Amino acid sequence: MTEQDHLLLEEFKKKVSSLMEKYEVLKSEKLKLEDEKQTLLSQIKFLEKEKVELGEKYKNLKFAKLLHAGYDDNQHVKQKINKLLREIDKSIALLNR
Repeated sequence: MTEQDHLLLEEFKKKVSSLMEKYEVLKSEKLKLEDEKQTLLSQIKFLEKEKVELGEKYKNLKFAKLLHAGYDDNQHVKQKINKLLREIDKSIALLNR
């Protein structure tokens, strides 16, 4: 091997070493980003569940306000009550499965 071949080989080794270091850095960053992704997905699930719960609370508050205000349209109140009872029955049926 000539001197030039040795120099080329050394330069090649340096470049391969540099690439390996960059690979390790990127691999570490990927793992970190995957962990962050999982954390964010968990937060999204929690917030979606909280949104549904708050929606239910809002519906219940609207209904309570309707009843509390002494709403004159008894038929409308009866329809609301029947709707809530049907939702409760559906929920019980789902729980019994």
